[in-house]
Amino acid sequence: MFFQQIYDKNGKPVEDGYVDRNGDGQINSADLYLDKSPDPKVLMGINSDIAFKKFDFSFSGRLSLGNYNYNNVAANSTYHGLYSSLGYLSNQTTAASATQFTNALMTNESDYYIQNASFFRMDNMSLGYTFPPYAKNKLKLRLSAGVQNVFVITPYKGLDPEIAGGLDNNFFPRARIYQLGLNASY
Repeated sequence: MFFQQIYDKNGKPVEDGYVDRNGDGQINSADLYLDKSPDPKVLMGINSDIAFKKFDFSFSGRLSLGNYNYNNVAANSTYHGLYSSLGYLSNQTTAASATQFTNALMTNESDYYIQNASFFRMDNMSLGYTFPPYAKNKLKLRLSAGVQNVFVITPYKGLDPEIAGGLDNNFFPRARIYQLGLNASY
C-alpha cells in the first residue's frame, strides 16, 4: 500500500506531499492505496532455430507487459537522507538527485517509486558452424558460440525489471554468460 504523491507545476514530486484520498484532512494509513500490480498482464515468448548450409543460429526471448515494481533501492536512497543540497555527498544516488528530498518521513511509501517494469529479454543466442567430415567421413566437428542474458529492453529504472513479487530490494543481478563450444564425434 502506498501514498499518492503530489507533484509541483514542473512535474517534480513535492516532499512529504501526499493526496488525502479519504478527505478527512489528515494523511495517515487510511489514505494508503494499491493501484498497480507486479503481475504482468501479457507474457509472450519467441524462439527460432535457423540453419543455412553449414551454419546454424538460434535465439530465445521473452516479453512481459503490464507489470510494475516498487523500486525500494531508489526509495531508500532518499529515505535515509542521502540527498545533500550541496551536491557533494559521495554516496548520493540519481534517485536522491531527482527528488532532492531531505526529510522523508513517509517517502518510502510514496507511489513515486512504483515503476513500469515491462520488459523484453533476449535470454539466449547461439551461432554454430559444422565442418565438413574428416578422416573418411568418421570425424565430425562443430564449433559454436553462445550468449545467455544477451540484453533487456525496459523503461524500468532499477537494476533488473524481472523481480519476483514486485519489490526491488537490491538483489544480485543476473550475469551475462559467454560460451564457446567444440563438439567432436568419431
